[in-house]
Amino acid sequence: MNEEILRHYLETSIYTYAGAYKDFLLSLPDEIPSIGRCVCDQITHPSMYFTEPSPYLKDAYFGKFSSYPKHRFKNEDELYITVVSMIAGVRYLEETGPGEGKDVARRITVSCRQASVLFSAILKAKGIPCRSRAGFMDFGDAGESYLEHWVNEYWDFGERRWVLADVDGYYEYEERFGYSQFDLPWRKFVTASEAWLGLRKHALDKKLDVFAPDLLEGVCEYLFMDFHALMNNEIFYSYQPLYLRDGIQSLGEPELRELDGLAELLKEPDENMERIKDMWNHNEKLYVLTNNTQNIYQDVFR
Repeated sequence: MNEEILRHYLETSIYTYAGAYKDFLLSLPDEIPSIGRCVCDQITHPSMYFTEPSPYLKDAYFGKFSSYPKHRFKNEDELYITVVSMIAGVRYLEETGPGEGKDVARRITVSCRQASVLFSAILKAKGIPCRSRAGFMDFGDAGESYLEHWVNEYWDFGERRWVLADVDGYYEYEERFGYSQFDLPWRKFVTASEAWLGLRKHALDKKLDVFAPDLLEGVCEYLFMDFHALMNNEIFYSYQPLYLRDGIQSLGEPELRELDGLAELLKEPDENMERIKDMWNHNEKLYVLTNNTQNIYQDVFR
Protein backbone atom coordinates (compact mmCIF):
# COMPACT_ATOMS: atom_id res chain seq x y z
CA MET A 1 0.00 0.00 0.00
CA ASN A 2 1.18 3.49 -0.89
CA GLU A 3 2.30 5.18 2.34
CA GLU A 4 0.88 8.50 1.16
CA ILE A 5 -2.58 6.94 0.99
CA LEU A 6 -2.25 5.62 4.55
CA ARG A 7 -1.18 9.09 5.71
CA HIS A 8 -4.22 10.52 3.92
CA TYR A 9 -6.51 8.34 6.03
CA LEU A 10 -4.86 9.49 9.23
CA GLU A 11 -5.98 13.03 8.45
CA THR A 12 -9.12 14.33 10.11
CA SER A 13 -12.03 16.44 8.93
CA ILE A 14 -14.26 18.88 10.78
CA TYR A 15 -16.33 15.78 11.56
CA THR A 16 -13.56 13.48 12.87
CA TYR A 17 -11.33 16.12 14.51
CA ALA A 18 -11.33 15.33 18.23
CA GLY A 19 -9.80 18.63 19.43
CA ALA A 20 -9.68 18.77 23.22
CA TYR A 21 -11.07 15.23 23.37
CA LYS A 22 -8.08 13.60 21.66
CA ASP A 23 -6.50 12.46 24.95
CA PHE A 24 -9.87 11.02 25.90
CA LEU A 25 -9.94 8.98 22.68
CA LEU A 26 -6.37 7.82 23.30
CA SER A 27 -7.47 6.51 26.71
CA LEU A 28 -9.94 4.10 25.09
CA PRO A 29 -8.98 0.46 24.39
CA ASP A 30 -6.49 -0.22 21.61
CA GLU A 31 -7.86 -3.51 20.21
CA ILE A 32 -10.22 -3.10 17.25
CA PRO A 33 -13.04 -5.34 18.62
CA SER A 34 -12.89 -3.49 21.94
CA ILE A 35 -13.07 -0.10 20.20
CA GLY A 36 -15.94 -1.34 18.04
CA ARG A 37 -17.91 -2.64 21.01
CA CYS A 38 -17.20 0.61 22.86
CA VAL A 39 -18.85 2.55 20.02
CA CYS A 40 -21.79 0.14 19.92
CA ASP A 41 -22.28 0.56 23.66
CA GLN A 42 -22.74 4.34 23.40
CA ILE A 43 -25.47 4.47 20.75
CA THR A 44 -28.99 3.39 20.01
CA HIS A 45 -30.13 3.46 16.39
CA PRO A 46 -33.24 5.61 15.78
CA SER A 47 -34.96 2.74 13.98
CA MET A 48 -35.09 0.82 17.26
CA TYR A 49 -37.86 3.16 18.41
CA PHE A 50 -40.00 2.56 15.33
CA THR A 51 -39.45 -1.16 14.78
CA GLU A 52 -39.36 -4.08 17.19
CA PRO A 53 -35.77 -4.98 18.18
CA SER A 54 -34.88 -8.64 18.43
CA PRO A 55 -35.63 -10.11 21.87
CA TYR A 56 -31.91 -10.45 22.54
CA LEU A 57 -31.13 -6.81 21.84
CA LYS A 58 -34.21 -5.48 23.58
CA ASP A 59 -33.94 -7.46 26.79
CA ALA A 60 -30.26 -8.20 27.28
CA TYR A 61 -28.53 -5.33 25.54
CA PHE A 62 -30.51 -2.10 25.33
CA GLY A 63 -32.71 -2.49 28.39
CA LYS A 64 -36.25 -1.17 28.54
CA PHE A 65 -37.15 1.29 25.81
CA SER A 66 -39.86 2.70 28.07
CA SER A 67 -37.08 4.35 30.11
CA TYR A 68 -36.12 6.65 27.21
CA PRO A 69 -37.01 10.25 28.22
CA LYS A 70 -40.04 11.56 26.38
CA HIS A 71 -38.49 15.03 25.95
CA ARG A 72 -35.59 13.67 23.86
CA PHE A 73 -35.75 13.22 20.12
CA LYS A 74 -35.90 9.62 18.96
CA ASN A 75 -33.47 10.60 16.23
CA GLU A 76 -30.62 12.84 17.42
CA ASP A 77 -28.57 12.76 14.20
CA GLU A 78 -28.81 16.52 13.65
CA LEU A 79 -27.65 17.14 17.21
CA TYR A 80 -24.54 14.96 16.89
CA ILE A 81 -22.94 15.56 13.47
CA THR A 82 -19.29 15.78 14.64
CA VAL A 83 -17.24 13.52 16.88
CA VAL A 84 -16.77 16.39 19.36
CA SER A 85 -20.54 16.74 19.74
CA MET A 86 -20.95 12.96 20.07
CA ILE A 87 -18.36 12.70 22.84
CA ALA A 88 -19.92 15.68 24.60
CA GLY A 89 -23.31 13.99 24.32
CA VAL A 90 -22.01 10.71 25.71
CA ARG A 91 -20.41 12.50 28.66
CA TYR A 92 -23.45 14.71 29.22
CA LEU A 93 -25.61 11.60 29.62
CA GLU A 94 -23.01 9.95 31.86
CA GLU A 95 -20.07 11.93 33.25
CA THR A 96 -17.84 8.87 33.45
CA GLY A 97 -18.08 8.52 29.68
CA PRO A 98 -18.16 5.23 27.75
CA GLY A 99 -19.28 2.12 29.59
CA GLU A 100 -20.78 -1.28 28.92
CA GLY A 101 -24.39 -2.38 29.18
CA LYS A 102 -25.86 1.09 29.10
CA ASP A 103 -29.61 1.55 29.24
CA VAL A 104 -31.10 3.43 26.26
CA ALA A 105 -31.62 6.54 28.42
CA ARG A 106 -27.84 6.93 28.71
CA ARG A 107 -27.06 6.46 25.02
CA ILE A 108 -27.08 8.97 22.19
CA THR A 109 -29.63 8.03 19.52
CA VAL A 110 -27.81 8.25 16.21
CA SER A 111 -27.61 6.28 12.99
CA CYS A 112 -24.89 4.57 10.99
CA ARG A 113 -23.16 7.65 9.57
CA GLN A 114 -22.50 8.98 13.08
CA ALA A 115 -21.29 5.60 14.33
CA SER A 116 -18.90 5.39 11.38
CA VAL A 117 -17.55 8.90 12.03
CA LEU A 118 -16.97 8.12 15.71
CA PHE A 119 -15.11 4.90 14.90
CA SER A 120 -12.97 6.68 12.28
CA ALA A 121 -12.10 9.44 14.75
CA ILE A 122 -10.97 6.97 17.43
CA LEU A 123 -8.78 4.97 15.05
CA LYS A 124 -7.23 8.06 13.46
CA ALA A 125 -6.38 9.40 16.92
CA LYS A 126 -4.63 6.10 17.66
CA GLY A 127 -2.59 6.18 14.44
CA ILE A 128 -4.66 3.58 12.55
CA PRO A 129 -5.65 4.65 9.01
CA CYS A 130 -9.41 4.52 8.71
CA ARG A 131 -12.05 5.71 6.27
CA SER A 132 -15.82 5.86 6.34
CA ARG A 133 -17.72 4.35 3.39
CA ALA A 134 -21.28 4.97 2.25
CA GLY A 135 -23.11 2.19 0.43
CA PHE A 136 -25.51 -0.68 1.00
CA MET A 137 -25.37 -3.47 3.59
CA ASP A 138 -26.82 -6.97 3.68
CA PHE A 139 -28.15 -7.13 7.23
CA GLY A 140 -29.06 -10.76 6.78
CA ASP A 141 -26.65 -13.31 5.44
CA ALA A 142 -28.20 -14.46 2.19
CA GLY A 143 -27.78 -11.34 0.06
CA GLU A 144 -31.54 -10.94 -0.33
CA SER A 145 -31.60 -7.17 0.17
CA TYR A 146 -29.09 -4.37 0.70
CA LEU A 147 -30.07 -1.33 2.78
CA GLU A 148 -28.53 2.16 2.84
CA HIS A 149 -25.65 2.09 5.32
CA TRP A 150 -22.32 3.59 6.38
CA VAL A 151 -19.43 1.33 7.40
CA ASN A 152 -15.67 1.65 7.91
CA GLU A 153 -12.51 0.31 6.40
CA TYR A 154 -9.45 0.28 8.65
CA TRP A 155 -5.92 -0.67 7.72
CA ASP A 156 -4.54 -3.84 9.29
CA PHE A 157 -0.76 -3.29 9.37
CA GLY A 158 -0.06 -6.95 10.16
CA GLU A 159 -2.09 -8.38 7.28
CA ARG A 160 -1.59 -5.30 5.07
CA ARG A 161 -5.21 -5.05 3.99
CA TRP A 162 -8.30 -2.92 4.42
CA VAL A 163 -10.74 -4.57 6.83
CA LEU A 164 -14.49 -3.98 6.57
CA ALA A 165 -16.16 -3.10 9.89
CA ASP A 166 -19.71 -2.19 10.89
CA VAL A 167 -20.00 -0.50 14.29
CA ASP A 168 -23.71 0.11 13.85
CA GLY A 169 -24.61 -3.58 13.73
CA TYR A 170 -24.82 -6.18 16.46
CA TYR A 171 -23.63 -9.37 14.81
CA GLU A 172 -20.95 -9.62 17.50
CA TYR A 173 -23.57 -9.70 20.24
CA GLU A 174 -26.10 -12.00 18.60
CA GLU A 175 -23.48 -14.34 17.10
CA ARG A 176 -25.89 -15.12 14.27
CA PHE A 177 -23.54 -15.47 11.33
CA GLY A 178 -20.23 -16.81 12.56
CA TYR A 179 -18.07 -13.79 11.71
CA SER A 180 -17.11 -10.60 13.50
CA GLN A 181 -18.79 -7.32 12.64
CA PHE A 182 -15.30 -5.83 12.88
CA ASP A 183 -13.96 -8.06 10.09
CA LEU A 184 -16.85 -8.61 7.72
CA PRO A 185 -16.77 -10.55 4.44
CA TRP A 186 -16.85 -8.13 1.51
CA ARG A 187 -19.94 -9.79 0.03
CA LYS A 188 -21.93 -8.09 2.80
CA PHE A 189 -21.43 -4.61 1.38
CA VAL A 190 -22.24 -3.04 -1.99
CA THR A 191 -20.31 0.17 -2.58
CA ALA A 192 -22.17 3.18 -3.93
CA SER A 193 -20.05 3.06 -7.09
CA GLU A 194 -20.95 -0.58 -7.74
CA ALA A 195 -24.62 0.22 -7.21
CA TRP A 196 -24.49 3.28 -9.50
CA LEU A 197 -22.70 1.52 -12.35
CA GLY A 198 -24.91 -1.55 -12.00
CA LEU A 199 -28.04 0.57 -12.36
CA ARG A 200 -26.65 2.63 -15.22
CA LYS A 201 -25.62 -0.50 -17.14
CA HIS A 202 -28.83 -2.38 -16.20
CA ALA A 203 -26.61 -5.08 -14.74
CA LEU A 204 -27.17 -4.83 -10.98
CA ASP A 205 -28.13 -8.26 -9.64
CA LYS A 206 -28.81 -7.13 -6.07
CA LYS A 207 -31.96 -5.66 -4.53
CA LEU A 208 -31.32 -2.22 -3.03
CA ASP A 209 -33.57 -0.53 -0.48
CA VAL A 210 -33.31 3.27 -0.51
CA PHE A 211 -35.34 5.96 1.24
CA ALA A 212 -35.41 8.26 -1.80
CA PRO A 213 -38.50 7.95 -4.04
CA ASP A 214 -36.27 7.24 -7.04
CA LEU A 215 -33.73 4.40 -6.87
CA LEU A 216 -31.07 6.04 -9.06
CA GLU A 217 -31.40 9.30 -7.13
CA GLY A 218 -30.98 7.47 -3.82
CA VAL A 219 -27.87 5.72 -5.11
CA CYS A 220 -26.56 9.04 -6.46
CA GLU A 221 -26.81 10.55 -2.97
CA TYR A 222 -24.69 7.71 -1.61
CA LEU A 223 -22.21 8.02 -4.47
CA PHE A 224 -21.52 11.61 -3.42
CA MET A 225 -21.38 10.76 0.27
CA ASP A 226 -18.86 8.01 -0.47
CA PHE A 227 -16.80 10.34 -2.68
CA HIS A 228 -16.66 12.94 0.10
CA ALA A 229 -15.93 10.31 2.76
CA LEU A 230 -12.98 9.02 0.72
CA MET A 231 -11.70 12.60 0.74
CA ASN A 232 -12.03 12.69 4.56
CA ASN A 233 -15.15 14.84 4.40
CA GLU A 234 -17.85 12.65 5.94
CA ILE A 235 -20.83 14.81 4.98
CA PHE A 236 -24.22 14.56 6.66
CA TYR A 237 -27.13 12.84 4.89
CA SER A 238 -28.84 16.05 3.79
CA TYR A 239 -25.68 17.56 2.25
CA GLN A 240 -25.60 17.16 -1.52
CA PRO A 241 -24.01 19.04 -4.45
CA LEU A 242 -25.75 22.30 -5.22
CA TYR A 243 -26.12 21.45 -8.90
CA LEU A 244 -28.32 18.47 -7.91
CA ARG A 245 -30.80 20.49 -5.85
CA ASP A 246 -33.49 19.99 -8.54
CA GLY A 247 -32.97 16.23 -8.58
CA ILE A 248 -31.19 13.79 -10.80
CA GLN A 249 -33.95 14.13 -13.39
CA SER A 250 -32.54 17.58 -14.17
CA LEU A 251 -29.25 16.10 -15.41
CA GLY A 252 -28.53 15.47 -19.05
CA GLU A 253 -26.70 12.45 -20.40
CA PRO A 254 -23.27 14.20 -20.43
CA GLU A 255 -23.59 14.91 -16.69
CA LEU A 256 -24.72 11.35 -16.01
CA ARG A 257 -21.69 10.06 -17.92
CA GLU A 258 -19.51 12.31 -15.77
CA LEU A 259 -20.93 10.55 -12.72
CA ASP A 260 -20.22 7.21 -14.42
CA GLY A 261 -16.59 8.31 -14.63
CA LEU A 262 -16.53 9.24 -10.95
CA ALA A 263 -18.05 5.89 -10.02
CA GLU A 264 -15.44 4.02 -12.08
CA LEU A 265 -12.68 5.76 -10.13
CA LEU A 266 -14.33 5.05 -6.78
CA LYS A 267 -14.45 1.33 -7.55
CA GLU A 268 -10.69 1.19 -6.82
CA PRO A 269 -9.98 4.27 -4.69
CA ASP A 270 -6.40 3.34 -3.81
CA GLU A 271 -5.40 2.76 -7.42
CA ASN A 272 -7.15 5.95 -8.56
CA MET A 273 -6.39 8.24 -5.65
CA GLU A 274 -4.55 10.90 -7.66
CA ARG A 275 -7.36 11.20 -10.20
CA ILE A 276 -10.00 11.26 -7.43
CA LYS A 277 -8.10 14.02 -5.65
CA ASP A 278 -7.82 15.93 -8.91
CA MET A 279 -11.61 15.86 -9.30
CA TRP A 280 -11.93 16.89 -5.66
CA ASN A 281 -9.62 19.86 -6.11
CA HIS A 282 -10.75 21.09 -9.52
CA ASN A 283 -14.35 20.05 -10.25
CA GLU A 284 -16.25 22.63 -8.23
CA LYS A 285 -19.72 21.29 -8.79
CA LEU A 286 -18.78 17.99 -7.10
CA TYR A 287 -17.91 19.64 -3.80
CA VAL A 288 -20.02 22.82 -3.53
CA LEU A 289 -22.83 21.58 -1.30
CA THR A 290 -26.30 22.54 -0.23
CA ASN A 291 -28.71 21.10 2.31
CA ASN A 292 -32.45 21.07 2.91
CA THR A 293 -32.37 24.24 5.04
CA GLN A 294 -30.41 26.15 2.40
CA ASN A 295 -32.91 25.04 -0.22
CA ILE A 296 -35.76 26.52 1.80
CA TYR A 297 -34.02 29.89 2.20
CA GLN A 298 -32.97 29.99 -1.43
CA ASP A 299 -36.58 29.34 -2.49
CA VAL A 300 -37.82 32.12 -0.23
CA PHE A 301 -35.31 34.83 -1.21
CA ARG A 302 -34.54 34.17 -4.86
